[in-house]
Amino acid sequence: MYKHYLIIILLLAVIKVNPQTISRDFSISMGVDYTTSAQIFLNPNSSDIIIRNRSFELLDLFSPYIDIRYRLNESLMIGIGTEYVKRSEEAYNLNVIAGSQIVTLKVDDGVKFIPIELSVYYYLPFSTEHFNFTMGGGIGYYIGEQTRKFGDTEIEMINRKFSLGLLVSIGMEYLIIPEFGLRLDLKFRDPEIKLTNKYKSKVINYNGNEITLLQDTFNSKINLNGIAFFIGAVYYF
Repeated sequence: MYKHYLIIILLLAVIKVNPQTISRDFSISMGVDYTTSAQIFLNPNSSDIIIRNRSFELLDLFSPYIDIRYRLNESLMIGIGTEYVKRSEEAYNLNVIAGSQIVTLKVDDGVKFIPIELSVYYYLPFSTEHFNFTMGGGIGYYIGEQTRKFGDTEIEMINRKFSLGLLVSIGMEYLIIPEFGLRLDLKFRDPEIKLTNKYKSKVINYNGNEITLLQDTFNSKINLNGIAFFIGAVYYF
């Protein structure tokens, strides 16, 4: 689906438009990005497809966002943007053996993401003096890790797979003055990162009890799932 949007953007580039900001080559925007959900797959290498696809979902992720764009011609801009996404929740996500029983314990599981996204944006022909409408598409490089607090210890990432992903977006700007306005973007992306994690300690104090881990490393997969909404201010110069 993303590839089709990128092709459309390239075809539309032959249409000339005249948005109000056409005489200004650079823009910078800052604001807040809202991602609908993220997922942690706790057993991504399981041979059982049900267990492999079972995930812990984190909802409503807010993050600071910055975006810089440069005008290539009357119709196209190129831009790079980044943000810092962090979210965690407590849940019963860890199974341990206690005597002859399997006990599920509560841990604080979360994700950290730093997307670096390069996009090409096309000014839609119905842009006006005060309203600019854009369609965009590009590629993102995603840095991320799982976080976990368990008793008096945490995990650290020891290996991360390289992660690239496609993205598409649509956007609108309202220009209060020629140099300054408000921007709203809607972005579709679906990156995932495969990880190998390790507990910082094999002996853990959990609610006053000492627990020894038989295995201190484990695999997981994290995913930014769903739609991202950006709202912020934009300045042209």
